[in-house]
Amino acid sequence: MLSADEIDRLVPGGAERWYGGIHTPSDGRAEPTLASSAIANAAIAKGAIVVENCAVRRLVTSAGRVSGVITERGEIRCEKVLLAGGIWSRRFLGNHGVAFPTLPLVASVFRTAAMEGPTETAVGAADFSFRKRRDGGYTITQRGALFAPLMLDHLLLGHRYLPVLKAEWKNVRLSFGRDFLRDLAMPRRWKGDARSPMEQLRTMDPAVNHGLNAEALRNLCKAWPVFNKVEVRQSWAGMIDVTPDSMPVISPVAALPGLTLASGFSGHGFGTAPAAGQLAADLITESTPIVDPAPYRLDRL
Repeated sequence: MLSADEIDRLVPGGAERWYGGIHTPSDGRAEPTLASSAIANAAIAKGAIVVENCAVRRLVTSAGRVSGVITERGEIRCEKVLLAGGIWSRRFLGNHGVAFPTLPLVASVFRTAAMEGPTETAVGAADFSFRKRRDGGYTITQRGALFAPLMLDHLLLGHRYLPVLKAEWKNVRLSFGRDFLRDLAMPRRWKGDARSPMEQLRTMDPAVNHGLNAEALRNLCKAWPVFNKVEVRQSWAGMIDVTPDSMPVISPVAALPGLTLASGFSGHGFGTAPAAGQLAADLITESTPIVDPAPYRLDRL
């Protein structure tokens, strides 16, 4: 726990007087593109086979258990499957008659050119966050607000999120338009010999909400004026699969023995990925779990 004075020493140059904060010196940070590639290469070195641009269309079952997957390139036989499809997991499971409540939200982010900043430590407040990048710039986002392009699932599941929406209404930005029509045109049921939605839309690449990014920068500049000098180099956005309680599901799927689900990370997927992957592997191999899996079970939803 930090006092206001300790925050000023760790992150100097601030213009606000904070009530306090939490600092974890043992925390690490990583560049997502480098880290994900390093993890994939480490898996390959241990015998994993990574196949890109190959959608899994459906599960194959035999005697009530998973026995394989049908991909766009053919069938792969197996005894167990891990579904870590992110925003696609709900639609994939729905095609097998399994309900998985998640809603799509969009986070927008930008990075700056290299600059002298107040700290090497990642900092998060109510309405902004920033972290130092390996290239000398900063990654910045409006930590407290998300963009919700309304889709059919918002209408089907919205009542499940009413407590959260009531508490966070001012931090949700809604829109209705092209995204709704595109989502409506995608099938929710398909067969193994039919082109799947994952093939129709290979990469979920939502538009940047520049208003939210500008809001983040304004909020940050009020707190640390040095960021008034930033040069924005790149902006991007990502789709987040959010569960009603903002907790992920890392769990066997009882209705489909042999299937384990790891999705619904609600924006915390990258940071928790190594531990989440370990837990999923423990469940699949029936080893002693690294942590108690009960809070992440699917049937809680």
